Amino acid sequence: MGQFKFRVWDKELHKMHVCGEDIHDSISFDEDGTAFYYNLQNGCGSGGEDSEYVLMQYTGLDDIESKNIFDRDLVEIKGHPFQGPNMQVDGIYEVGYNDRMELCCGSWLLHRMLHYITVIGNIYENRDLLEVPHT
Repeated sequence: MGQFKFRVWDKELHKMHVCGEDIHDSISFDEDGTAFYYNLQNGCGSGGEDSEYVLMQYTGLDDIESKNIFDRDLVEIKGHPFQGPNMQVDGIYEVGYNDRMELCCGSWLLHRMLHYITVIGNIYENRDLLEVPHT
């Protein structure tokens, strides 16, 4: 069984932290298994567009430097052997899920790229790394 680990982006303070590093953190799950963050100190939590927090889950995978990969991380793929004139793999991608709920970086399945991936940031603190800004 994989390790459950979450981090949260505080929209107001523009700060990221791993849940559990602060005694005010609380994670709960609804009946569908969706996780929610709740700050016991200020009474605010994740969920919905008006939320002050964005909750991101650890993928259970690590990059080539043994750094945890979280949803919404920016990763750089370098040196993948399947480069070609009509197929460019190397680049910077956002980690997320496709419509089949497969963990991806761009259109590439994340677990197949692990030997070529380095986490270089996330979409909240490092938007400038993306060619097209995240909205």
